[in-house]
Amino acid sequence: MKSFFSSLLGATLFVILLFFPGLVFEGAKMGLNLWFFTLVPTLLPFMVFSNILIQSRLIEHLLFLPGLFTRKYLHLSPAGLYAFLCGFFFGYPSGAKILADLLKTDQIDPKEASMLFGFCNNVSPAFLITYFLTLHLKHPEKAGITVSFLYIIPAFVCLMAFFFCGSSFSLREKKTSSPVLSLALLDACLQDALSVLLKLGGYIILFSVLSNVITHIPRMRAESAAFFSCFLEITGGIPAVTAAFAYPQSYVILLPFLAFGGLCSFMQTGSVIKDTPLSLRSYFFTKILLALLIFLCEILCITLLPGLF
Repeated sequence: MKSFFSSLLGATLFVILLFFPGLVFEGAKMGLNLWFFTLVPTLLPFMVFSNILIQSRLIEHLLFLPGLFTRKYLHLSPAGLYAFLCGFFFGYPSGAKILADLLKTDQIDPKEASMLFGFCNNVSPAFLITYFLTLHLKHPEKAGITVSFLYIIPAFVCLMAFFFCGSSFSLREKKTSSPVLSLALLDACLQDALSVLLKLGGYIILFSVLSNVITHIPRMRAESAAFFSCFLEITGGIPAVTAAFAYPQSYVILLPFLAFGGLCSFMQTGSVIKDTPLSLRSYFFTKILLALLIFLCEILCITLLPGLF
């Protein structure tokens, strides 16, 4: 699936570069601004710190007390709990990157990581509150219900899955010797974080170009362009949807897309799980099912509580 999307993306970008150089330039500039001013300052410190925790095997100590509870009652290890929490608080693709690092250092059961994969990779609360609700939707007071839809529903489904199906996970053996904090470790963690961020920046720029071109296709309805833009890259899709649809229709439309994350975040996720047993196909269908579940919950709320939105 990933090779198909990569080939399709490459062929499409080649045609676009030939016929729409101005739109390519504007889209690339928007993607570069998003990467440099948002993604880098948000993710770089976190990724370096997280790499140090994982490589030093400090997560077991950091989450020892809550890990006792989650391991006993939810069959969720401290390493899994760390990935779960970070995936909800730090945005795409933090959760996937942490799971990949934990698997490579043999700190989490592959079955546990696979079950977590589709749930612990989400849009960040900072992005929701500042960019989505405040800047474009103009309804920051909807933070509570937005968090309920995008975080509480997936978290509940995930934890229930662990409660009923997580007893088969095996405990990872503790290492007798652990890497010590050193300049070499910091250098390696920083290099890894910068390498991942450069790759993520490339995906953001490419999909920003595609999104910008789609919104400028002649004779295409603004509503159709907005849907395509959202499916490709959620950051560029949000202003397109809010421009094409009035509130609360725009809000109802965007929540499932935010749960899915867009094709750009899907490709970013694929880039950070290389050389791991995590399945990108399983991740794709899990995100689609979560998006559908959130949409159905929206419809139910609109029917039972029409004034909620």
